[in-house]
Amino acid sequence: MLDQSFSAQNFYTIYKQENKKGKNIIADFFPEAAAYHLKIKRVRNLISKSYSNKRSSSLPWFEIRISNLYLLLKLLKKKRNTIIMDCLNEISCNIASKKSDFRVNKSLKKRNEKDTYQLDGTAESFFTEKQIQRNIKYTYQVKQNDRDLIIPQLKSCLNNNYPMYIIRTDIKSFYETIDREILLTKLNKSSILSLVSRKIIAKLLHSYGVTSGEDNGIPRGLGISAYLSELYLKEFDEKVRGISNLIFYSRYVDDIAIIISPHPTDNKENYLQLIKGFLNDDNLSINIQKDKTALYSIPEDKYDFDYLGYKFQTNGRKLKLSISDKKKEKYINKIKQIFDKYNKSCIRTPEKSRRELLLRLNFLTSNTRLSNNKGNAIVGIFNSNKWVTDTTFLKALDGELSKAISGINNKGLKTKLYKKYKFVNGFEKRKFVNFSSKDFSIITKGWK
Repeated sequence: MLDQSFSAQNFYTIYKQENKKGKNIIADFFPEAAAYHLKIKRVRNLISKSYSNKRSSSLPWFEIRISNLYLLLKLLKKKRNTIIMDCLNEISCNIASKKSDFRVNKSLKKRNEKDTYQLDGTAESFFTEKQIQRNIKYTYQVKQNDRDLIIPQLKSCLNNNYPMYIIRTDIKSFYETIDREILLTKLNKSSILSLVSRKIIAKLLHSYGVTSGEDNGIPRGLGISAYLSELYLKEFDEKVRGISNLIFYSRYVDDIAIIISPHPTDNKENYLQLIKGFLNDDNLSINIQKDKTALYSIPEDKYDFDYLGYKFQTNGRKLKLSISDKKKEKYINKIKQIFDKYNKSCIRTPEKSRRELLLRLNFLTSNTRLSNNKGNAIVGIFNSNKWVTDTTFLKALDGELSKAISGINNKGLKTKLYKKYKFVNGFEKRKFVNFSSKDFSIITKGWK
């Protein structure tokens, strides 16, 4: 059985997991331990150098030095871990004594023109939120679907020529319209999630209501909200999957795709009304905008819809799969931002600007592994678009890239860029490049 307690030991497990993802937890939350962490790094470097210089040292001297260094390393680690555990114990005691006050604050950042929120940035808030996420994930078996499983399955279904109804829709203002009372009722209906977890969630939702001034909704931007939203729609998913003639169903957050094998007397509108009814049960509604909700009867209708970054279209009776217009626009905007940053800084810092430009273009037109990402995901122009059957978008992107390159005054650099960087090559040749953590930091600043 899962230990749902907000104990120091559980928090220490979270600390180790987050460290593996590349997050500097010590620098963020344990300044007292930071000095020991730096000493540990230095000792490790000394150990590495000692092994490198082993041949130039006498064996007895080398063994004594290595032994002493490993002993020092052990002592430093013990001291660092003791400090961390003391801090985690204090957090655990505060939660147990109900001294904790979790506040949801409005962030300066917006996501898709919608307000986002954050916790107060303390260690207490961080570890508590992570523990609640863990508790929800494993007690309710809640997880987000995988895009790279959804797209090939949908593609396979659409490649068949049997009669079908296609429903493509999404939930209107999903996070902002979730009924908090219904959510808390769903949580309290079962005791599988610990009482402490439920009470903290209620506190967070109340704080969000005070900060936002809204009666409904959950805070967009908080990690816990993704888990709460999945939990909120668990019954909706079960209702849709219960449709007797369902062929395919996928929901990625609020984006929904459904394929139904119709009976001879069926009406496609009835199925859309059925989905609306399921959502209404949870006080949600579909987005009725033309580019958000579409209903098709195959083979009578030609379809053209976007889903999870891909554009699905009929080409005669054959499926044509490209990237969505929105995704294409994102690539074009990144190209513009990269060159805008270069043109603004190239006179003042020419060498630095040049290095950053090459680094960002290399990333944008190739593929790489995100080493600190969960599962070490591989992303890039091919890996992020690998299910397409129509690659004409690559020529369009290369056209935008050539246009941006033409505005550079440095002729030598311009020639190099024309020769080296092409989206077509990165896709067709599966060009793969490794980047360091420092590189990623520089790259992402190119389009912030």
